Amino acid sequence: MPASPRPERLRSGMKTLASQIDRELRVGEWKHCVVYERELRRLWPVNEKNREAKITQFAKKYGFRLRFYSEGMCAIFDKWPRPKRRL
Repeated sequence: MPASPRPERLRSGMKTLASQIDRELRVGEWKHCVVYERELRRLWPVNEKNREAKITQFAKKYGFRLRFYSEGMCAIFDKWPRPKRRL
């Protein structure tokens, strides 16, 4: 069973991942960003309890939305839709 990343490494890794997602959403061809399992497990080991909830929490903290998650495959992030303006 792989050990969980140390807290300082975890924070640094989360900031790095958030920057990558943000860059992809700003300049990428699509309005979403796919993060594959090999990248996810650097921060959240596959067998980690409440893994999907922790990934969702990460997304919210950095202003993203977890649109899709499949254990062992990928997570798809996008930006929250802007609220519709009332006239």
